[in-house]
Amino acid sequence: MSTIFPGNYVAHLNAYREQGVEALPGIEFYRIVGALVLNPDNDSNLSGGSLSAATYNLKVLSPDMRQDDKPRLDKAFEIPANSVVYRTSISAPGVKANAAADTIKIKALGANAPGNTGSEITLTAGSDKFYPANGATSPMLSLLNGTAISTSAATAVQVITSAANTAEQNPSVGADRLSPSAILVEVCYYRPAAAPDIEDAHVPFATEAGSGT
Repeated sequence: MSTIFPGNYVAHLNAYREQGVEALPGIEFYRIVGALVLNPDNDSNLSGGSLSAATYNLKVLSPDMRQDDKPRLDKAFEIPANSVVYRTSISAPGVKANAAADTIKIKALGANAPGNTGSEITLTAGSDKFYPANGATSPMLSLLNGTAISTSAATAVQVITSAANTAEQNPSVGADRLSPSAILVEVCYYRPAAAPDIEDAHVPFATEAGSGT
């Protein structure tokens, strides 16, 4: 855990290692980015790099870029229990829809937002069937007035693809190039920081009898 009080700086956060920052006293902030990778070359699980209309889990990808040797495997993209989500965003670089106006949506997280819709951000394909390069972002849900989303249990981050035609041979979403394309989802949340330890209070060491001069 890094501490970033006024005057301090922190490096790019490592989502795979679940690295956060204590940017405000007593609160740890996290930014996790997960992916659903579409690779038409070798991903047999995605029918040649295509997705039908369905709900899909995402992964926090391993930092090991080699495909033939990954000592650290991809991890499930989950938000821990008792976290407060205040921002979500979604993008789909290199992904082409089956038709204009097809959508990819982040499935709702938690149950504290009005209508449970605070995290349901939708990305809509344009007339060229590609999704906007700058993606889609949620409004900044309030940290103070209760509209941020609390998770009562570990919550998987998922996306929902929707299209008029959902047949396998005419998929709703697919990789449109011979290199990996991906649906990317960012979730920003915070959690209570740990209670203070001995060093925080500068508790003096005990003095043994007879040690004085």
